[in-house]
Amino acid sequence: MENTGRGLARWTDIVENSIQTASDVRLEDIENAFAHITEEADKGLYGLCNYYMAYYDMKNGKTDECLEYLKESIRCMVGTDQERNISRCYNMLGVIAHGQNNLLMASEHYNKALAYAARYEDGLVRNIVINNMADMYYRVGAYEKAFQCYRESMVEYERSGDDTASGMGNYMMGLSSYGYCLAMSNRMKDAKKVARRLADMQDGRYREQFPSLYAFTFFALLCHKLGRKEEAVCALDRAVESVANKRQLAGDFDGLLNLLELLALSEQYDYLTKVLDITEALAEEEKNDGMMLQLLTYRLKYCGRKLTDQEYVNCAEKFFRISEAHGDSESGLVIHMMEMSRRLWRIEEEQQELEQENTRLLYQVDHDELSGLYNKGCLNRYLEEVFERAIREEKPLSVLFVDIDYFKQLNDRYGHQKGDECIRAVAESIQKSMSGDFVARYGGDEFVVIAFGRTEKYIRTAAERILEKVRKRQIPNVDSAVADILTVTVGIIHAIPRNQNRVWDFMAAADDALYQQKKVRKGCARFCGRLG
Repeated sequence: MENTGRGLARWTDIVENSIQTASDVRLEDIENAFAHITEEADKGLYGLCNYYMAYYDMKNGKTDECLEYLKESIRCMVGTDQERNISRCYNMLGVIAHGQNNLLMASEHYNKALAYAARYEDGLVRNIVINNMADMYYRVGAYEKAFQCYRESMVEYERSGDDTASGMGNYMMGLSSYGYCLAMSNRMKDAKKVARRLADMQDGRYREQFPSLYAFTFFALLCHKLGRKEEAVCALDRAVESVANKRQLAGDFDGLLNLLELLALSEQYDYLTKVLDITEALAEEEKNDGMMLQLLTYRLKYCGRKLTDQEYVNCAEKFFRISEAHGDSESGLVIHMMEMSRRLWRIEEEQQELEQENTRLLYQVDHDELSGLYNKGCLNRYLEEVFERAIREEKPLSVLFVDIDYFKQLNDRYGHQKGDECIRAVAESIQKSMSGDFVARYGGDEFVVIAFGRTEKYIRTAAERILEKVRKRQIPNVDSAVADILTVTVGIIHAIPRNQNRVWDFMAAADDALYQQKKVRKGCARFCGRLG
C-alpha cells in the first residue's frame, strides 16, 4: 500500500474524474478506493471515499445508506486537508432534506454548505448550493428571492468557465429551473431568452447531461403560456418520457414537482395519473415519505374524480398514515386532507392554498413569532439530536441560559411594545454573538443557546460578547438594580456528556448556574465546566 497521501489520492482522483466528466460514478472505482485507503492511512481521503459512496447511493435512491456515508464523511474530513469538501456533503444533506420536503432542515444544511464554501473560496459548490436554495425559495412562494438566487448562480457559472460535464449539467439544470420560475411568474420575455439558450445546448457537446425532465417541463410551460398547444404537448411527451425512464427520485424532487404543477395547471390529468403511478412506486421503494405526501396530495386533489369511492378512501387513509409518521409539522396538512370534500377546488385556489400553507408551516412550526428565533418545540427536538451526537463523538456540548434582568419592571414602566422591542434586541445580540450556534427563545424573557463541539474559550468569550452587546444598545431600564440600562444574566454548562447523563441534566445545570448568578449579581455570566 502507498505510504504517501499523493499516492493514495490517485484512487480518489479516478472517482473524481468520473464525476466531472460524466456526472456519474462506478461502484467498482469507489470500492477500489476503499480497498487502498483506510482511515489510519489518510483520514481525509477516507472521508472523501465515504462522500463518493454517498454520491453513488443518492444517485441510486438509497437514501438511508447515503446519510450514513455522509455522516462518516464529515466526521473524517474535519480538520484534514480534505475539509473543503465538507461543503459538498452538507449540500447533499440539503438535497436529501429538500427531497423529503423538510425545507427547514434543508435550509440549515445549505447554509452550512455555504459557510464551508466561503471558508475555502469554493465558488463552484457555492453556485450549486445557491441554485438549490433558489428552488427552495420558489417552492414556498418567495419568488423574488428565487429570482435573485437563480440570477446570481447563473452569472457565476458563466464567469467560472467550468466546462466539465458535471458543471455544465448543473448549469443547464439551473437554467431550466430559472426559466420555469420566470414563465410561471409571466416574465415571458426573459423566459424566452433562457429557452433559446437551453435549446442551443440540447444537441451540443453535453447532450448526455441535458436535464430532460427540467428542460422539457420548462419548454412545455412556456409553450402553454404562449398558446402554442401542439408544441406544449410535444414537450410534455418528452418530460413524461424522462420520468418513465427513471430508476430513482433522488435529486429530481423539484423537477418532478414542476412537472406535476404544470400538468395540473394545463389539466393534463391522464399524463398526471401516469406520472403519479410511476413516481409513487419509486417514492415507496425509497421510503421517501415527504415526496409521497406531495404525490398523494396531487392524486387526491386533481385525480379524485377518476377514483372510486373506496380508492379515494384508501388513498386518503394512506396519506393520513404517512403524515402521522412523518411528524407533527405535517399535521395541518393531514387535517386539511382528511376533511377535504370529494369536490376538488379550482386549480388556482388550490395552488394558492398550498403555497400559503407551506410558507406558514415552514416558519411557524419551528420559530418564535416575536423574536424570529427557534421556538421551544424546535429546541427540544434539536437538543435531543445534538446530545446523542455529542455522546457518540465525545465532543463538548454547551447550553447557555440568557435571562433579561428586571424585565417586568421594564414592561411596567415603558409598556409592552417597548418590552417586545427589548426581546427582539436581545435576540439579535445573542445571534450576532453566536452566529454559528442554535439560538431559541425559551419563553418570556429567557433564551437558550446550544453550541456543539465548541471550546471552553469560545463559550466564555461568546457569553461576554452577549453581555457587552446588550449593554451597548443602551436600552433604558431605570428601575433595574443592576444599571439604568438593559442587562442580561447568563448561566452556562460546558461539558462532554456521558452515557449515564440525560439531555435535561444539561438544561438543569445551565438553569441552576443562571439562578445562582442572579442570586449573587445580575448582569454577569456564570460558567460551569462539569455536571453536578
